[in-house]
Amino acid sequence: MSADQRPTPTRSRSQRRHDRAVRRAAGREERGISLPEDVTWHRVHPVTPLLQGWKIITAVLAIVTVQNLDTAIEVYRAVRKQGFDLSHGAILWAVVGTAGAVALTALALWLSWWMRTYAVDRDAVYLRSGVLTRQLRIARLPRIQSVDVVHPLLGRILGLGQLKVEVAGGGDSRVLIGYLRTRELEELRDRILDLAAGARTADARGGSTAQDAAEGPGEGDLPAAGAAPAPERTGTTGAATTAGHVPLGFEGAESAARLTGLSGEERPLYAVDTRVLLLSTLRSGQTLLILLIVLASVGGTLAAALLDGSGTDLVGLLPALIGPLAMVGAVWGRFNKGWGFRAAATPAGIRTRCGLTSDTSSTLPPGRVHGVSLEQGPFWRGPDWWSVKVCVAGRSAAEASSSGGVQDTGVNVLLPVGDRDTAIRALWLVAPDLGTSDPDGLLDAALAGSGDDGVGDPTAPVGSSERGLIGVPRRGRVFSPIAWRCEGLWLTDTCVVLRLGRFWRRTSVIPYERIQSLSVHEGPLARRRGLARLHLDMVDTNVACQISNLDRDDLAAVEQVIAQRALRRRQEEHLDRWLERVA
Repeated sequence: MSADQRPTPTRSRSQRRHDRAVRRAAGREERGISLPEDVTWHRVHPVTPLLQGWKIITAVLAIVTVQNLDTAIEVYRAVRKQGFDLSHGAILWAVVGTAGAVALTALALWLSWWMRTYAVDRDAVYLRSGVLTRQLRIARLPRIQSVDVVHPLLGRILGLGQLKVEVAGGGDSRVLIGYLRTRELEELRDRILDLAAGARTADARGGSTAQDAAEGPGEGDLPAAGAAPAPERTGTTGAATTAGHVPLGFEGAESAARLTGLSGEERPLYAVDTRVLLLSTLRSGQTLLILLIVLASVGGTLAAALLDGSGTDLVGLLPALIGPLAMVGAVWGRFNKGWGFRAAATPAGIRTRCGLTSDTSSTLPPGRVHGVSLEQGPFWRGPDWWSVKVCVAGRSAAEASSSGGVQDTGVNVLLPVGDRDTAIRALWLVAPDLGTSDPDGLLDAALAGSGDDGVGDPTAPVGSSERGLIGVPRRGRVFSPIAWRCEGLWLTDTCVVLRLGRFWRRTSVIPYERIQSLSVHEGPLARRRGLARLHLDMVDTNVACQISNLDRDDLAAVEQVIAQRALRRRQEEHLDRWLERVA
């Protein structure tokens, strides 16, 4: 028999079983979620499922109790009549049902806790969860926009909180880790920020190696406190000229005293006085509007009752107060989020703390702000109060509330209320270079100017320092008869500055490199007058980014200048691993 005609040796049964097991394992691996290797997974606090699901558990218990109210009454009567006797059918079924429900709930909560783990390495932050439906959330370190430590009211009572890692993405792009002890949250936050900034670590806890210690501070190590000399400024808000390398926007914090009792190197920048916060809340347009609606509703109800001759009482006034009282929640949320607000500079970024019922500590790395808005209402003009908001990718200023509505999270507020000097300091933290030789004059014209304030040579090229403010021409007042003299824009070397509003003043500072796209719109009536509207597309609409009724020819030049400078600024600036550039 030739060699090619010999029968193929048969495989043993154990070998075939082994091959089938290998194929099944490979299939499960292909269908499953690929997990990172060489990382240490940690579990959250065991009470996490209970803190996250207590509202659902309470609602289910309430529904079950209402639906079985008759049975509960029967059990109660039976217990009072003959004591706790399990021979009675109703009592026995109630005990068995309650024990079974408690056991199933406890098992579900335990499985939810057991399957919820997190890990951190040099590439990303990982969070896996789910029992029947598995989920793996990944936050890449270069995409991290901010890291927040949140202590809800119930968590503050137990000394527990959550870590919220915001990344550039959609509305649900965050990674929420918790609940953990406050010390563990602060250590985890510092480690994530160090890794995101490019600091070198040796193990899963972020400790430096002996070789790194022998070599001294490297390119990605944290700078020592006070190692960088403070820069010199021109004026109160002049352009900074740094003698050494310090994180952008932290020059003024180098000379401040350190905070004690807090993790990391923190230097206080400013704080909001409680009296100023209370007065500003009472003097806000929203509060006065609610007061007027309440007076009008009560007055209308009383007038209708007196004219009808039937009279009224306090109960009859409740329907008129339901609508206005529902608006009080917005005012309370503003006061609650601004309570105890304070900002500090850290090697990891700008750290803010605020909140009365829910304490939030937010850390914003330098260079993550896409725009800044300084706002002042008409009732703040006397004391010259301002609020400062920022636009950050992936960090929404509003989220769904437990009542089904939408509430302001307050995370994008850099200053709830403060005087002009404090507001300018907050602006300088995230926009240290306004790209002009006279930033004081520019800010004065942008914050409180009108008419020809800030206007330069109208014949100078658009984008040059001699041109100054590009305002609304006189023919545009028909579309904006009140505010047309108070609106315009500046094109500096580094950013676009918008001045908007007459009674509600708004000043937006938008760096060129943060503009996603821009467009010019012309309506049929505006086209006949040679006017157009400029719109800057941003990652969020928290900052005013459009201006109307500008000259169409000027806008054509503005569009070209913004496109060219945005391209140049993007090539010069690299945001990822910022600590490697400044350490």
